[in-house]
Amino acid sequence: MKTPYRVAVIGATGFIGSHLTARLAASGATVLAIARSRARLENLSGVWGACEFAECDIGDAARLRWLLEKFGPAVVYHLASHPDAKESFDQIRKCLAADLAGLTHVLEAASSCGTKLFVYGDSSKVHGNAACPHREGAPTEPESSYAIAKLAGWQLTKLVSAMTGMQVVSLRPEFTYGPRQAYNLIVYVQQCVLAERPILLQGGSQTRDPLYVEDLVDAFVAVPEHPESFGHAISLGGGQEITVTELCREILAAMGRHAVIEAASEPPRLTEIWRSYADNSDALDWLGWRPKTSLREGLRKTLGEFAGRPAPLPADSGKPAPLIGAGKSC
Repeated sequence: MKTPYRVAVIGATGFIGSHLTARLAASGATVLAIARSRARLENLSGVWGACEFAECDIGDAARLRWLLEKFGPAVVYHLASHPDAKESFDQIRKCLAADLAGLTHVLEAASSCGTKLFVYGDSSKVHGNAACPHREGAPTEPESSYAIAKLAGWQLTKLVSAMTGMQVVSLRPEFTYGPRQAYNLIVYVQQCVLAERPILLQGGSQTRDPLYVEDLVDAFVAVPEHPESFGHAISLGGGQEITVTELCREILAAMGRHAVIEAASEPPRLTEIWRSYADNSDALDWLGWRPKTSLREGLRKTLGEFAGRPAPLPADSGKPAPLIGAGKSC
């Protein structure tokens, strides 16, 4: 499948979705950017006029089908989901609604309009605390309702592929960071430094494999050009397993600041993952992909973007995320 082609991005104003949409538009693809609302449309300000935008909640099956049938995408990238957050029955219901029922609506709409390739935005969290490294065929032991729904979502996606012949691929990134990111450890450390308070960690010995967002986008855009990847779930990491405490030190170094780090000062989450890193060999074999951005360079780019925008809030803070602006269609 050669570019330029017609592509729809579901969840296009989100962190990863906005970077992917911008890259696709810059490559010459004809892009339909779909998002639940216009609240984060400012994330697409760099490609206004270079793509089409449509508001649509993936819970609205009829409108979603109408949009995709009207546009006729050859490729659909599905990045809309309910975020991982503190567990509750409400969290479980929201994950099931968005990550399974909503996904089913997207799969049905894509297959009905003749989409050739469906790329599923998955998560390394499906592996939970099973043995590392993560790669296709590695054990999956999801710990959270988010991860359970994500794993089930990939199974549904493969079922629809068998039913319809639509090609499918799952990309399972590790901890992804970069400009426009949501609330995460990097944001938390930055806020602690600015408030001159200690960095309190829920543990600290956990490991992560930080992946810079533009490197992840490289993998997403490579999928249509690599049919050998079709049907596979592909793990992606930044190439460096690091403890959370060490990552805090790297963030502080990138900021040129100092702060007290108090490991194990807070109780761990019920769904904590203690070791997480990817074996990138599948990505290299099937996509010709490897990460290009060092952790230090990625942190520098990420922290440089913080100035002048409201800090993200935790997904389970009970407060709405700050609206950047209503924006206009891209």
